[in-house]
Amino acid sequence: MSADDDPTTETARRSGDDAPQDRLILRVAALVGAASFPLAMIGSALSDPNSYAEVNPGSSDTQLLAMLSDSRTEQLWAATLQALAAVAVWVFLGPLWQRLRRGSEWLALLAVVGGAVAGAAILFWAGHSLVAMVAADFEDAEAARFLMVAGWETARVAVAPYLVLVGAATLAGRRGGALPAGINAFGVVFVVLLALGFVPGSPAGLLGTVGSVWVTVVALALAFTHPSDGDAHEAQVPAAEEDAD
Repeated sequence: MSADDDPTTETARRSGDDAPQDRLILRVAALVGAASFPLAMIGSALSDPNSYAEVNPGSSDTQLLAMLSDSRTEQLWAATLQALAAVAVWVFLGPLWQRLRRGSEWLALLAVVGGAVAGAAILFWAGHSLVAMVAADFEDAEAARFLMVAGWETARVAVAPYLVLVGAATLAGRRGGALPAGINAFGVVFVVLLALGFVPGSPAGLLGTVGSVWVTVVALALAFTHPSDGDAHEAQVPAAEEDAD
């Protein structure tokens, strides 16, 4: 058997140690990704109109305009934090790809695509907050009504890309020890929760938003763990089988 066909050679090639500077960059990128959850949650709390007044789309124009006026500054901060959360998710995809491709390159690609769309959904919410700020400037009550309804429903959109991200990453993580076993089990739980988001009447908006919890937990795992042990074990198994033959 040639060296190119040797399973241990292939495993070693795919699991070779990164240069120290590369490992540092990947660790920093993972830690940036870990900030996505607090950024998204704080931004979401600031952008919620019910944080300032008990209003709904059926409230009077006066109440809606007062809500817009009172929350104008908060909407600007919400847009900033949500945009930063989107950037954090996209940065996180670098170290995620580097780790998951050890298990499966096509699953790693699928996870990255899901993560890119999830980040785009967060960026959309940032734009939503900016539109609310402009509506306050123009004292447009009808725009406020539309934004409230749109904000409630579009949060559901994030369920689908987060499901793709978490599902593909969990499958890839189980192959070749790309992710720790505990993180894979955590991913299975989140896959089930996100899948429930497609059930009518479920809190899909909430599930879509807290999908960033998974990103933060996995980002910390990427920053402080290394798959070398799992790869070493995987490399030893073919070698042992070959020696037995």
